[in-house]
Amino acid sequence: MTKRIFGSALCAMLLVGFANAANYDIDVTHSSTNFKIKHLSVSNVTGSFDKFSGIVDIENGIPKKIDAIINVDSINTSNTARDNHLKQADFFDIAKFPEMKFVMTEFKKDGDNEGKIIGNLTIKNVTKPVTLNYEFGGQSKNQKGIQIVGFSLEGKIKRSDFSFAPDTSTLTLGDEIKINIEVEAAAK
Repeated sequence: MTKRIFGSALCAMLLVGFANAANYDIDVTHSSTNFKIKHLSVSNVTGSFDKFSGIVDIENGIPKKIDAIINVDSINTSNTARDNHLKQADFFDIAKFPEMKFVMTEFKKDGDNEGKIIGNLTIKNVTKPVTLNYEFGGQSKNQKGIQIVGFSLEGKIKRSDFSFAPDTSTLTLGDEIKINIEVEAAAK
């Protein structure tokens, strides 16, 4: 009898744990990937990528997995000539490398609903570790009754790490690229 009670209790605890964990698909219409970089040391050029996808596994606000792919051809800086230049070999070289990839490797909790996401960012076949500040926005159900979650990511990468315009001075184009990503994701 004791074994049955223990076994039933163990199964119930496992089911409760699994009920809190969920896989989500990133909702592109309610998410954004933005960046900014210094230009001529006095102003910022801002931009975004409009096409991306990814999967997220979150348990009680804690990310367990984030895998994302960004279509580099979707770069948008509100200037067609600049966007076309950024697609060329000295920047993203989209003919050879049409996608960027991010794979989370670790999460370090900093406090309630906050932490650091560590992962590998691959651009132009170069993979570098990246640390992003994470803030969990919450969870709810959308109008269709589907579970959704939201979170924000912020961080920095170096232009030089990915060989973006290697012959361009940092006085002309800053080396630091600031990243801001807003994610809403829906349960699968």
